[in-house]
Amino acid sequence: MRSGLYTVLAQALERIGIPWNICQHEDRGDGILVTIPPTVSKSVFVNLPQVLVDGLRRHNEQHPAEEQIRLRVGLHAGELHYDDHGVVGRSVILAFRLLDSQVLRDAVESAGLLAVIVSAWFYDEVIWHAQVTGYQQVEVRAKEVRTTAWIWLPDSDIQTRSVPALRQLPTSIRQLVGRELELGKLMEVLDGTVIITAIDGSAGIGKTTLALYWAHRVKDRFPDGHLHVNLRGFDPREPMDAGQALHDFLQALGVAPRSIPKALDAKAALYRSMLADRRVLIVLDNARSSDHVRPLLPGSSSCVTIITSRNRLDSLTVREGAHRISLDVLPTRDALTLLAQRVQDTRVAADPQAATELANLCARLPLALSIVAARAASQPALSLTDLAREVREERNRLDAWDPGDIDLSIRSVFSWSYKVLSPQAAQLFRYLGAHPGPNIDLYACNALVGGSAKVALNELTRAHMLTEYAPRRFRFHDLLRAYAIEQAKTEAELTQALQRMFDYYLTTAQDADQILQPCREGVVRTPSGSSQITSFDVAMAWFTAEQATLQSLITFAAEQGFASQAWRLAWAYTTFLRRKGRFEDRLTVNRIAVEVARRSGDNVGRGMALRQLASTIAWFGKFDEALEYLREAFAVVADSKDPSTECRIHLTYARVFEGNGKYTEALAHARRAWKIAQGQANLLQQAETLNTLGKDLLLVGKYAEALPYSERARSIFREFDYTDGQADALVTIGDIKRSLGEYTEAVSCHQQALTLNRQIHDKFWEARGLEHLGATYQAFGEREHARAAFQESLAILRKLHDASAERVSQKLLKL
Repeated sequence: MRSGLYTVLAQALERIGIPWNICQHEDRGDGILVTIPPTVSKSVFVNLPQVLVDGLRRHNEQHPAEEQIRLRVGLHAGELHYDDHGVVGRSVILAFRLLDSQVLRDAVESAGLLAVIVSAWFYDEVIWHAQVTGYQQVEVRAKEVRTTAWIWLPDSDIQTRSVPALRQLPTSIRQLVGRELELGKLMEVLDGTVIITAIDGSAGIGKTTLALYWAHRVKDRFPDGHLHVNLRGFDPREPMDAGQALHDFLQALGVAPRSIPKALDAKAALYRSMLADRRVLIVLDNARSSDHVRPLLPGSSSCVTIITSRNRLDSLTVREGAHRISLDVLPTRDALTLLAQRVQDTRVAADPQAATELANLCARLPLALSIVAARAASQPALSLTDLAREVREERNRLDAWDPGDIDLSIRSVFSWSYKVLSPQAAQLFRYLGAHPGPNIDLYACNALVGGSAKVALNELTRAHMLTEYAPRRFRFHDLLRAYAIEQAKTEAELTQALQRMFDYYLTTAQDADQILQPCREGVVRTPSGSSQITSFDVAMAWFTAEQATLQSLITFAAEQGFASQAWRLAWAYTTFLRRKGRFEDRLTVNRIAVEVARRSGDNVGRGMALRQLASTIAWFGKFDEALEYLREAFAVVADSKDPSTECRIHLTYARVFEGNGKYTEALAHARRAWKIAQGQANLLQQAETLNTLGKDLLLVGKYAEALPYSERARSIFREFDYTDGQADALVTIGDIKRSLGEYTEAVSCHQQALTLNRQIHDKFWEARGLEHLGATYQAFGEREHARAAFQESLAILRKLHDASAERVSQKLLKL
């Protein structure tokens, strides 16, 4: 074995150009101290260990039956001197102590074939100048020696080479628009409390731009440099796996390629070791998931890691304590600034309205804004107004953001996120493209998929394909909506999904309407109990949240051929709209309901929708049109000979004539309605008719005759606990009492009516009740009370944008 070892050593020395006879060596069993004259080039000390390793490998391979050689080598520069007791000299004695140290013995046993040790002086004077970075500092304790030394394990997994400083950050933009809050959060990482920050957001939102802009601002605070990798988590190409990224990082850190381990865990451990004492900024761009980046995280708090991803990296937040920054679209102000920066300040300033429209057409998405700005900049003769019109009128919405480069095509960028969704999440995304409203709740999503949509929703929100902007309410910006609409066109089961969606909204709207107004059309109604609507407050909150959706949904149902759902939704929605004084919206949905019922030949729906439309349009002063609708309603029910429906048409006639000031005609229809109602067993319909009769008798000056009718109506309404009816009757009774000079009782009636209308959140009738109360105060000289009531009424009507505000304003002026 010893002869083999000497052969390896001699061959190694010969390979690096040192004759055997000028190299002194001292044998220490399985250790050798090699002393080379100072006149020999320092490169010898750099090359000798690796050449020795190669020789040991060859020898062991050629002599497999023999004991495998492991070698400890101490390197010394100088000459060996002897006396009667052996080698002499302090530096040589120190070299032998290092060679015999336990730390070196442990190293060669655990590391491989060869362990090399040098003194601190040798390292400083020779190794450091040769720019070899593989040595590790150790503490040596051997006999009387307590010193620092340096060990190199040339055949271990941490062999390194001399490398230039780490400077991997790509080029960044010079100036970032907006994102001041997010930049402030990123600056917090420099205080040492945050070592991992994950920036997430939808495609095109500007995650990479923000990360690189900040990284360039702070890179000088990381003296050991910066690492960067695009992990291609959402890319036309396959994602880069963590193993490949680690391989590239380790090479950048100086690890020789053949010394890089194959196993991912071993690579990650070596990577963490290499960064342990360094201050490095690491940017991991475009990650797919937490697991995608976890092996790339340093183990040292001296390094800072910035990660960008379209997915929320919740696992990193929970397990590694990562700080999350989520990006949304730009505010309008910043979107306009970006346009001005890329186009010309003067063009944006010259046409601010068109610039704002362009920003909104781009959904204030930075990538879309940059694309449309580049288009404007390349066509200086094209006005922003013309450009906005072109984008707005683009037949296929996303074509406007396709500059011909796949990396910049909005459609392509979205597709990379869409393609990695699970089948369930992708299907829900397509269904959401067919949903016409600006937002959607969890229950509607459940209806679309015919079961629980929670898992798919979680996936979509994590991927920023959808935003949960309020608890259990979701939306996406207009460009993602356009992409979802494109995908919905390929959905084979879309019709069934729409059927479930319409049925959900109709059932829920009917339940909510029945809770808001338990008595309607002379019928006491009970909610189905199959929806989430369980109370008055929940019903009001649901209608309030779904206003924009219901407006769109009724139109969409009519367009898609769901006629019954369209007019029934409109019918269920009108109570809420009336109470909120939203007569424009009420008029819109009533017109749709009439049209869709006409087309489908549904006479029941047509008759109900015509009455609603006539009543609504009369509020706008279009009395002739209202009467036309009522005549059509009579023609629709003529064959059915349904007395209840005829009674209701007469009551609607009465309301239309009341609004037109034709009180005699109104009274005539009220009497006809009462004649029909008397022959029916429906007490609620009788009560509505009685109160209408009392109101119209009041209007023609027959106060005493009017009072018993309205008081009897109020009694029936109270019996049924019908709040709307009681409030309406109390207003009529209060007006009758005022006309009879019974002012105190009149005030009491109006105050009771106000209380009831406030209980049911009927803002319109609260305003009208205050107007009636003000008129009563005014009648008996209580001018200040009258003024206060009129002012409160006017404030509500103005908030509702109701035309009655002008009438109340005039009453105030006359006080």
